[in-house]
Amino acid sequence: MGLSPERIQIFWCSAAEGQVFQENIERITETIKKLGSNPLKEAIKKGNEKQSLVGSKGNKEKRTKNRNG
Repeated sequence: MGLSPERIQIFWCSAAEGQVFQENIERITETIKKLGSNPLKEAIKKGNEKQSLVGSKGNKEKRTKNRNG
């Protein structure tokens, strides 16, 4: 899927383990910051930009056809 294992993490703690929860969230946050931008997000963003360009071109062609009959 294009994601490194470091980006997907799971941990367990009970409701009584607030400190454990906080430590894990801080650890995961630091890991994600070190990894930088999410490559999947960037790929989706690029795909949406291409889709937007194709869609706007198609809409322009439709408007032109409608005007000309």
